[in-house]
Amino acid sequence: MTIDPGQVPATPVHTITLTTSGVSIDGEPVSVPPGDLPAARRAALAEIRVRAALRGRPVRVTAKEPDGSAWPLVVDPDGNVTTLSAPHPGVPPQARPAGAAGPPSGPAASAPPAPTGTPRPVAAEWGAPLPDTHQDAWARLWAAHRAGDTHTAIALAERTEAALEAEYGPLHPHTVHVLSARAWLTLARRGDLPATVELLVHTALRRRRAGAEPRTETAQVAGNAHAAWRLLAKEDPRRALELSAPLVDVLTELGWRSRTQDVVRWVERATRPSSLPDRAVSEEGGS
Repeated sequence: MTIDPGQVPATPVHTITLTTSGVSIDGEPVSVPPGDLPAARRAALAEIRVRAALRGRPVRVTAKEPDGSAWPLVVDPDGNVTTLSAPHPGVPPQARPAGAAGPPSGPAASAPPAPTGTPRPVAAEWGAPLPDTHQDAWARLWAAHRAGDTHTAIALAERTEAALEAEYGPLHPHTVHVLSARAWLTLARRGDLPATVELLVHTALRRRRAGAEPRTETAQVAGNAHAAWRLLAKEDPRRALELSAPLVDVLTELGWRSRTQDVVRWVERATRPSSLPDRAVSEEGGS
């Protein structure tokens, strides 16, 4: 897909900062294995892709490398990355040393990996293929997605997940992986935002409790849940309030103090008298 940078709004411009110890987006750390710069780039671009998907359009990014170089990028909702030849509008020119390593030229690795699991959920089995009886549905699922029929892909994922849960249980790698695929497809559809947040939170908690591998994918799902919830908080504060408790649960379990505090602070503000739309304020309760 070709991105026309001239058609991309000037704001927001997200900042990816890579260091030898990790990566952050707009100052918020992204969970990645320490010392693995390629994995850090992929994880950061995957999260930016989600932000683009939630906006329904490409977004601008400045990617700062450990050597001090900075790269202006545009990332679209499908994960396609375009490196710009000039700085973003309104962004001061950044030095770009000759020979500096650039960001990945292809899409971020954001879709779920190959299907996983075998009959018993132990860590070594998270990379094994689905049983033969489910391979056809799995193939048709992704064929529908590639054809742009996300509705059919999600329906196939839901049916396959239900069959696997009945056969292997909810915490088995087969079941958890197809649940993760369904969550990703639902997010990519950019449809019912409250349902998307609820599914992402459910998926992150399920992966966490199943000990799903890779753990970085669990962190990615939780990060997606927080990003989607943030949009929901602007669009439908009441539904965001209803979903805040399970979101705090998963963020707390992952040790994400800053994101947990972000949700808690929002809830504190939202539950003050007259903060929520149509909230009844008692005359006896004062102002």
